[in-house]
Amino acid sequence: MGSKLIVSIFIIGFVLLGSGCSSNTIGQQSKTDDIIIASANPMTGNSKEFGSMKVKAIQLALEEANAAGGIQGRNIRLLVGDDASSPKEAHNLAEKIVTNQAVIAVLGHWNSASTMAARNVYNGAGIPVITDSVNKTITDGTTPYVFRIIPTDKVEAEGLGEYSFYQLGLKKMAIIYANNDYGKGMKDYFREKLQRIGGEITAIEIFSEGRTTDFTSELYKIKYSKPDGIFIAGYSSEAAFVARQARRIGIDLPIIGTDGISSEEFVLLGKEAVEGVRFNGFFYNGIQENGSEEFTKRFQDRYHKEPDSYAALAYDSAQLLIQAMKKNGASREGIYDYLSKVENYPGVTGRITFDQHHDVKRKMMILTIRNGKIVKDDIQP
Repeated sequence: MGSKLIVSIFIIGFVLLGSGCSSNTIGQQSKTDDIIIASANPMTGNSKEFGSMKVKAIQLALEEANAAGGIQGRNIRLLVGDDASSPKEAHNLAEKIVTNQAVIAVLGHWNSASTMAARNVYNGAGIPVITDSVNKTITDGTTPYVFRIIPTDKVEAEGLGEYSFYQLGLKKMAIIYANNDYGKGMKDYFREKLQRIGGEITAIEIFSEGRTTDFTSELYKIKYSKPDGIFIAGYSSEAAFVARQARRIGIDLPIIGTDGISSEEFVLLGKEAVEGVRFNGFFYNGIQENGSEEFTKRFQDRYHKEPDSYAALAYDSAQLLIQAMKKNGASREGIYDYLSKVENYPGVTGRITFDQHHDVKRKMMILTIRNGKIVKDDIQP
């Protein structure tokens, strides 16, 4: 089957994937000379659509690398694991990963709480990790083997507060947020920034991730507080239903969202109610970056759907590992050294440089929904 990667998922467990299609659970060692990297993302649970898109993109990057000869003739294989968006399961998964001495890098986790639960395990084993979790604490200096490929929640939420106030003229905002680390962080940083620059918060409402489906009570409170706009700090499915129910009860105000809604699921679930919703994102069909058009075409040809922001970020993350191995060899320390020093890597989401805290240096980009498609908004920060 050449360099094709065939995916099979076990909850909390792993399957080893790659050319030849042999498989090993995480507790077993590979009998080949292949290079092993791991994906640790939600493949089940509320965030499974993000994990699925990420794994697809990683597969694509590894297929391309293997078809081109791999790393000095060695194929790259992928361990696919499921943290189920659970901190407990993420920690268990990390413990399983580090028992396999063949694993030289990890791509994940997606949820901030999961990354927080697993980061010390990876760091203790000296395994480099590239994450797309936003919690500011993740890169606090205590776990230097963790690299973040997206801005922190503080950077993002404060940027969205300034964007709402200055670019859109929304002086009074209502907030509705998910009762998790992601939602709480985004809510706090947005509120603090908006108030600091002269804005007003008219209402703050909370919902339970994965449990709340009826938001009308919270939305009526928001409606009666008379804001200029609504800030949603949550993930795709709940945010889509918030938008639909808001429109249904006559709230026709601008809606601003976080990167957590930058997905096809948000568009499909929200339908016409999410038209015009603005949010921070990292990729869209039509972006003019390094190889972005080719990546989009290959992804569509392979999976018959468009890549979202997290697919593109995962592809860039995998490509960073590939470039690290080409330059420094296939080792944990070689990858760590490359990532610590990389500057202006030409990714499909833009140029990538990590600062001294191993946070990415990246400008905010505002996306919107137009005619059922995710596109770049005309008004940028």
